[in-house]
Amino acid sequence: KLLVFAASFILASQLLPAQETSRAIPVFATRVTTGTINRRIDTSADVLPLLGVSVHPEAAGRIVEIYVDVGSPVKKGQELAKINDDVQLAQFAQAEAAVTVAKASIELQKVMYESAQSALLAAKAGVEAASSQQKNLAQTRTRLEKLLKEGAVSRQQFDDLMAQCDSANARLVAANADVSRANDTVMSAKMTIGVRRAELVQAEANLNAIQVALENTMVRAPFDGVVVARQADPGAMANPAAPLFKVEQINPVRIIASVIEKDIDQIKSGKTPVVINLDAINESYEAVADLVYPSIDAVSKTGRVEIILKNPELRIRSGMFARLSFLLNTSVDVPIVARDALIRHNGQHFVYVIENGQAMRRQVEIGIVDEARVEIVSGLKAGEQIISRGLEFVREGSQVKIVESENDR
Repeated sequence: KLLVFAASFILASQLLPAQETSRAIPVFATRVTTGTINRRIDTSADVLPLLGVSVHPEAAGRIVEIYVDVGSPVKKGQELAKINDDVQLAQFAQAEAAVTVAKASIELQKVMYESAQSALLAAKAGVEAASSQQKNLAQTRTRLEKLLKEGAVSRQQFDDLMAQCDSANARLVAANADVSRANDTVMSAKMTIGVRRAELVQAEANLNAIQVALENTMVRAPFDGVVVARQADPGAMANPAAPLFKVEQINPVRIIASVIEKDIDQIKSGKTPVVINLDAINESYEAVADLVYPSIDAVSKTGRVEIILKNPELRIRSGMFARLSFLLNTSVDVPIVARDALIRHNGQHFVYVIENGQAMRRQVEIGIVDEARVEIVSGLKAGEQIISRGLEFVREGSQVKIVESENDR
């Protein structure tokens, strides 16, 4: 088009008289239109999964089954691979048996405790009987002592009663000893029940530990996602230090963009709109800046902005390149001109308006500036015709001839 302009200028110079040539300068023109323009910050970033982990086995052993492959969608807790569990199954059976034995020991000890309590009750009853007999004989002895003094009973009768009293005292002592022994047996049985219960707790803890080890032979998905890498085959040896799979959650995806520190404060979490362009799939998405990180990288002097983007059809893949435009503010239905139509001089801005075939320089106030366009805040109205190119040949009041109107293209 520059060649067309130059050729037109030369042609006009050759065909017009010298006087007319000096007055009519060929130019490109355009009419001021209204539209929408955004102040924005442009940057780029890579698409990241919302969650992404390498899945390691928690048990070592030979892999006997693999249930998924690359590209398989998975749910949280879904089985991915199985490691040989023969040893863990044997240990589990042994631990279960130990729990059963511990429970049986407690039941047996409870029976012994109840038996000891019954023996204690019987011993206490014996004490009561011996004590009652002793009291009766003691009262009889008191009566016989009076009768013996009065000569109403013989010495032999009295001696026989004394022998019975001694025997009753011996039985009472023996009964008290039986109560003491029975009480000790009850206490011992009670303590043994406590020991057996502690053994049961230990056996159950051991069973739970082995059950966990058994469950660890099954490799499961940590969250809903898709398998993006598989690094082992059935028959291989699994090692907790080596990952078997890589699982990513890509609905939604996460985009973390870097923004220079002087611009980062203009972006607000949850408020600033952003347009995301993914050239790989020729798609654009509208979102909002979800999170502005509170720190600035000390080396690059950039801040980070995170965007969460829904991906229900899974068209967006992690690792894709994204171009981002953060829209800081927007002007709607305002006069807009091309940046090439603007002249800057001493900090002021001007355009050449075509009035009656003449180029009239007019100062304008500008607003938002994007890559190719400028918002005109004052000084121009929609519909006015301005010079868009060829400004280097034009002066205030120059006669101009429109070679082409860019509105007609």
